[in-house]
Amino acid sequence: MAALFADAPASSGADVGNLLKVGLIEAEDVSNAIAWLVSDQARYVTGIALPVDAVFAAR
Repeated sequence: MAALFADAPASSGADVGNLLKVGLIEAEDVSNAIAWLVSDQARYVTGIALPVDAVFAAR
């Protein structure tokens, strides 16, 4: 992702970023969500989209 944005034209940054005060999400964040989904704690969770994006999609 960093290389993709490094080659992009200069921007104020208002159009790209997370609403939360975090940088890019870590692989561990996605792994934790997957581990929860396959755990007994999520046994009744069906048919959902679970965005792990630090509210990036809300923009």
